Amino acid sequence: MAGAPDFDGLSFLGYMVSLTLIPYHEERPYADVYALTWQGETLLESRVNYSIDNYFSVYFPTPMMFLGSLGDEAAETAIATDYVTDYHRDNVLATIDQQRTEFEQLNPQTAEEIAAYLTGPGANSVYRPSAVLRLIDQAPETDALAYHAANSKIPGYIDLLPVRYQAWMIGPNSLRGIDLETRLAQGVNADQLLVQMLNAYPDQYVRSGYYTGMTQAHRQVLKDAGLPEGLVDRMTNEAPSNQLLAAAKTGKLRDENGNIRIPTQEELLEQLVRHDNQGKYMSPYTSDDVLAEWVNSAINANIGSTVGTGVGAAAGAYLGDKALEQVPFVGSFLGGAVGAEVGKNIGRETAISASGGWEAIRGSSDRSFDDLSSMARYLKAKYGHTGNFADAMDATRQIYPELAETLAQVR
Repeated sequence: MAGAPDFDGLSFLGYMVSLTLIPYHEERPYADVYALTWQGETLLESRVNYSIDNYFSVYFPTPMMFLGSLGDEAAETAIATDYVTDYHRDNVLATIDQQRTEFEQLNPQTAEEIAAYLTGPGANSVYRPSAVLRLIDQAPETDALAYHAANSKIPGYIDLLPVRYQAWMIGPNSLRGIDLETRLAQGVNADQLLVQMLNAYPDQYVRSGYYTGMTQAHRQVLKDAGLPEGLVDRMTNEAPSNQLLAAAKTGKLRDENGNIRIPTQEELLEQLVRHDNQGKYMSPYTSDDVLAEWVNSAINANIGSTVGTGVGAAAGAYLGDKALEQVPFVGSFLGGAVGAEVGKNIGRETAISASGGWEAIRGSSDRSFDDLSSMARYLKAKYGHTGNFADAMDATRQIYPELAETLAQVR
């Protein structure tokens, strides 16, 4: 529909005066549009505006007197469709004839003439692709890449380039192949460029403007030309993971030979964990992928079921040395916020004790983490599918109570 029906006051008056015997009549406006587009640009459009009569009456037979035909609806629809199609065809052919005349009269040949045509009468013409191809053919034999880069903002230009030139033009501004080559020549660090590429990835679903359209053939052109493989491999619409962003920011994107590269998902995961016991948080799994001795001790002591936070934590702690009855006002004291915090601290100390003490925990751990976020992501990704994961996390949360919330946020 091309708009709301206009209110027909005279028809409505007849409808009311005749007590609905005379049907109410309105015209509903419609539009049918045929458009020819190329590379997102509308080059030609034909529009047919028409209306359909609509009648309404409480007395069903009366509208038939005004319709003029009671023929086959499917046949009438076919006739209307043929009419609209013929109208579009005539419009399209007439427009193409006009645009062809303009194109042949101007007959742009030089780069300047073609550019003027594309920004003038050829801005919306079915001969636009032909003009763009002519412009591409004007490229000089030497320094053709610079010529194509200068014209790359013309809509549709990049899409018609040969792959050997197209590869350099795909990507966001300042991070295309041609931009990366220039900045590397100026002495910009490749690691810095990779971090910029990762951070430039859009938050929303990628439609265009990033590395849309980049293929392996394009990447091979750039690699053969000498661009670092680590940069070229990142020219993709695949969203960077949090681990990759973290690795980029910490400079962990070089191999043993110092070459920049994109690590695999497994390698990125391993960058989250320290292979020693000097981190702030001890890993419940050893480098052999088995539970650390302190975790087994906590599980055997069933510490997870007796120690928690608040009253339960305090009760579990005090019950261990039968001192609960010696604490005055324990109920009211432990029922408040202060009691909850005290209970949590006591519960943690009890869990450490049940796991063999802090020295035993550190001594039986050969892996650790610098922060809880890395710990939660690593453990869930690496061991979340194992049968003992729930028990291991239950024991570990008693040592590190804040791990529970962090684990819940990991996707």
